[in-house]
Amino acid sequence: MDSRELGFPKYMVYCGLVSALTALSCGYVIGSPNVPENAIRGKNGDCGPDPYTIQGGFPNCFEFADLLWGFAVGSFCLGALAGGLIGGTVQNVYGRLRAMFISNIFFIIGSLLLGFTYHQAQFIVGRIVIGFGCGLGGVIAPSYLGEISTIKGRGTMGTMFQLLIVVGILLSNLFGLGLSTPPKWRILLAINGIPPLIQTFLMPSIVESPRFLVSKNRLEEARAALQKLRGPNSNIEHEFADMVQLLLGSAGTRAATTNQDSAFEDVSTKTDAAAEPAARNGSPHSYSIVRLFTSECRGLAVMGLMIHFLQQASGINGLIYYSTSFLGDVFGAGNSKYITVGVSVCNLLSTLASVFLIDRVGRRTLLLISFAGVSLSSILLVIGAYVDVGVLVVVSVFLYIASFAIGLGPIPWLLLSELLPTYALSSASSVATSVNWGTNFVIGLVFPSLNQALGNGTFILFAAFTALGFFYVFFFVPETRARSIEEIMAEKGVAPRTDFL
Repeated sequence: MDSRELGFPKYMVYCGLVSALTALSCGYVIGSPNVPENAIRGKNGDCGPDPYTIQGGFPNCFEFADLLWGFAVGSFCLGALAGGLIGGTVQNVYGRLRAMFISNIFFIIGSLLLGFTYHQAQFIVGRIVIGFGCGLGGVIAPSYLGEISTIKGRGTMGTMFQLLIVVGILLSNLFGLGLSTPPKWRILLAINGIPPLIQTFLMPSIVESPRFLVSKNRLEEARAALQKLRGPNSNIEHEFADMVQLLLGSAGTRAATTNQDSAFEDVSTKTDAAAEPAARNGSPHSYSIVRLFTSECRGLAVMGLMIHFLQQASGINGLIYYSTSFLGDVFGAGNSKYITVGVSVCNLLSTLASVFLIDRVGRRTLLLISFAGVSLSSILLVIGAYVDVGVLVVVSVFLYIASFAIGLGPIPWLLLSELLPTYALSSASSVATSVNWGTNFVIGLVFPSLNQALGNGTFILFAAFTALGFFYVFFFVPETRARSIEEIMAEKGVAPRTDFL
């Protein structure tokens, strides 16, 4: 069977799940300070009568003013921004798998720093270090998922990253219910080191991205990796030739197609010999960030960056970081943490719905529904708060989360790999991830102060941004479902790269 007609080969799905463990860690980092906030800060008596005393060699709690707590919670985004900026270079130099391993080192070190925090400054440093792992992984895992996927399975595979983020947030909230007292909150924060350890253990069982291997003229390894991903009975020749044509040009295509000759010849020798013309013509260099934005791909890259910015400008992480304290103002601190867990469950169920719908309804349609739903629910939330109707506030929060998860959550991470060829993807992913985490940081930093000053009226700002997003998608963003990168580039008038020097 032609591999271009396949849906979900088992080994491909396995590789995707292993790589998406990075997202589980990212989600856990995002959600972990939410439920235990009062225990960490020593508020409302959650740390006992002497909250800042030393117990077991470590302080029970730490005194954080609102702005400093906002910085501490959001500081991991600064690390993520830095990790995102260099992520493209790291994965181009070392490959997707080795880059994943590097990101795991930062996750593990950051988890240890947080678990053994002795001072507010160490807490912030730990968040920054673990954030660097998030930023690095946020470039690598979505790129890998997009590059190993079949055309038919690309949407569902791409949602794995957001799905595991949501699972990580839910797990952090659930664990937080039982680990929100000193010193247990330290265990809650240290748990984040477990998923990267599991991923590191499993990494030898998955293959490198075939597209990365082709981009490095490692054609024999690329062919073997693609065959393993698609299954032993699949005919990968046409898919492999298309991949090589896009990444190496005509000389590379001649190298790839030589392997269709007699099975009695020495295939490995032929591949190396046939690859020489492509190598002499110049191994294709991935675009730098500067070159990307002066190249033919700049319009598609800007489109991806805009969607990443609007994802965070929706205010989602203000709600994720602070929903316990935010809902506590309406329902009391004792009830709010359970509503927070309910919000995380809603987030997971809606993301699962997105997994089901994304290859049936399409990316563009889900984005439009998502932007419209978040904007409407933000307005309803403000109305419910000002007329003091608690039920409307709860319904609005759940509608907000469901609307976000159905489209704005998973699609930005998927979209870039569907818009851009491999030689432009790494740089674009680096910038997009940095924009995402940078906006995330700003929201996390200012949300407590905005909520203090404006109350629930803060969500009017997010309603305006998501309304803008609706019109941007309607007028500019193409549908990418079941379409090749070449087709999308042609629709937007982007000519394929002709120089491979």
